[in-house]
Amino acid sequence: MPHVFTPSKARRRLQILFVVLLGVIFYYELALNTSYEPIINNGLPIVLADDKIVETRFEELVRTDPLRALHAARDRLVRESRDYSCTFVKQELVGDALTAEQEIEVKFRPEPYSVVMYWLRNEGLAKRVIYVKGKWVDENASDPDLREQAVCMPGKGLNLIIKSIKQPIHGALAKRTARRAIDEFGFRRALDLLVKYCDIAKGRNELSLEFRGETHFDGRPVWLVRRQLPYTAEGGRYPDRVAEIFIDQEFHIPIAVYCYAKDDASPASLLGKYEYRGV
Repeated sequence: MPHVFTPSKARRRLQILFVVLLGVIFYYELALNTSYEPIINNGLPIVLADDKIVETRFEELVRTDPLRALHAARDRLVRESRDYSCTFVKQELVGDALTAEQEIEVKFRPEPYSVVMYWLRNEGLAKRVIYVKGKWVDENASDPDLREQAVCMPGKGLNLIIKSIKQPIHGALAKRTARRAIDEFGFRRALDLLVKYCDIAKGRNELSLEFRGETHFDGRPVWLVRRQLPYTAEGGRYPDRVAEIFIDQEFHIPIAVYCYAKDDASPASLLGKYEYRGV
């Protein structure tokens, strides 16, 4: 039977020929034109910078605008807060006397805010303290500041008589043994306090905050930032005259803070030493 060439077959062949022709034109357009620019799709999701870029930008802030760096470090902890453990070394001026340097094993959890402290060296009235925000509350306390409590295991042999006792974390006994309360522990709370007084001083045109260089603490590279405030005495507007802040270059956290009452930052004017080792 002779081959019949129908109109539908003709259309199909024309369509195939047209597609092939378009493909050839497109190929030569790409091959010959190397100056075309890509189309930017503004609807695409934003791709975040990698960690190395973030660290570089943070280092620039530390060197050029330390206050913004402290804000950025605090904001990062708000977003990425984690559980951690460390050896906390502290020494404080309480009343008129400088306490012995204490070494404390600490476990910390941000949610719910929880701190477990176990004294390894130079324990005070407590050998161990456990605090969980909202867990132990004295509803009968007339002063709202005295409602939040921690469970304490007494030290200095008193645990032979009393195994544990609840104490208000802002009570007279707590203030007699420490400059800072247990609910002020941790990197986030330390940055909260640093930023708070920096902002107050900046608003009053009384802030001196400067990058002082690089060094090492606990075997880790850190940046040193020095803050000076018009501190005069305890109970005033500011908590210290000089604060030396050592910021970990990897974690962007203040792993050591030293506070002084005088500009010379001598051991004789120490108000508080706070070190976070083996984080």
